[in-house]
Amino acid sequence: MGSKCIVTEVPNRLGQLLRKPGGISRGLALKAADTNVERLREEFVAAIPAEIAALEAILAASGGQSIAVSDLDAMLGRASQILTLSGTYDFDRLDTVVKRFCDLVIGMIDKGIRDVAPVSVFLRAMRMVAPGAAEISETELTHILEGLASVQNYYGIVRKPIVQAG
Repeated sequence: MGSKCIVTEVPNRLGQLLRKPGGISRGLALKAADTNVERLREEFVAAIPAEIAALEAILAASGGQSIAVSDLDAMLGRASQILTLSGTYDFDRLDTVVKRFCDLVIGMIDKGIRDVAPVSVFLRAMRMVAPGAAEISETELTHILEGLASVQNYYGIVRKPIVQAG
């Protein structure tokens, strides 16, 4: 008894589009993308304080003494949105603080730490370096970052080294 097998080829729409002549050059596509990013700058930069406020609301809803793992997870999701915006629009100070916040939250989850105090400290630091905040000097920024590091050290949370994609 032999079995019969029918092979049906399904058209690949992406492949068809790629083989089709036309389109724009890579350079023009990148220029158009840059234009779109800049066109959205004002709207997206205005979203950063709202995202920080959303993090603060999650913290406030926790009740004050301890924070649930689900709330920490939700905070990581919000923080990733801030990271995207800070990276896109070159807010290096905010980017650094938010990355350290993510390290803190991941460390808290891993170690079972539910204290709200370190989260609160990092959220205040975010506010201090967010767009629209009062300008701070490099010395003041260094003090802020040292303070955040001391909070992480107190809770036994080691800052993860930043690995560059490549």
